[in-house]
Amino acid sequence: MLKNITKKVDFFHKFYGTMRISALKWAIIPAVLLVGIQLYHTISLEKSFREMPDEVVNFAALKADGSRTDYESEKGTATLIVLSASWCPGCIMEIPLLKKMHQEYSGKGLKILMINEDDNLKTMDRFAKAKEIPWTVVHWNYDAMNALGNPGVIPVSYLVGANNKIEKVFVGDVSENDLEKRIRQLLD
Repeated sequence: MLKNITKKVDFFHKFYGTMRISALKWAIIPAVLLVGIQLYHTISLEKSFREMPDEVVNFAALKADGSRTDYESEKGTATLIVLSASWCPGCIMEIPLLKKMHQEYSGKGLKILMINEDDNLKTMDRFAKAKEIPWTVVHWNYDAMNALGNPGVIPVSYLVGANNKIEKVFVGDVSENDLEKRIRQLLD
């Protein structure tokens, strides 16, 4: 067995020589990999958003209790469609802002429709109850994702006017000032 190991070590030395990689090369390799991953991520997002529609077509989805609803039934003068999930830290961080917008503008015509991307209705229901979400939450499906252009990222929010035209898409963190300004414009 020792001879076998020695043969493998000898083969390695003959094949690769006594190549030594400097510490600098070891530092560069992860940096190059990270840049490559970031570039791939950017290109992927760019590609997915090329398919984004100009307006939202009606789609149906399930609520936590198993009943069906659709976009036309849930929309308002301004509608904020939010893609979210219980496992998404960014999604959880934006809930206080969404609650603030709901409290301030729901009486003036703003509706929030959250499309939850958790694995099942039970998880979605626990999430909505734990976060005390006051707006309609539906479970994702392919019709809903296709209606929104399959963004491939969360959190993402679509601000939609009464005519179903997508006015603004927020990817990642939502700017409170920008969101509020745009909501007011749609409600006036």
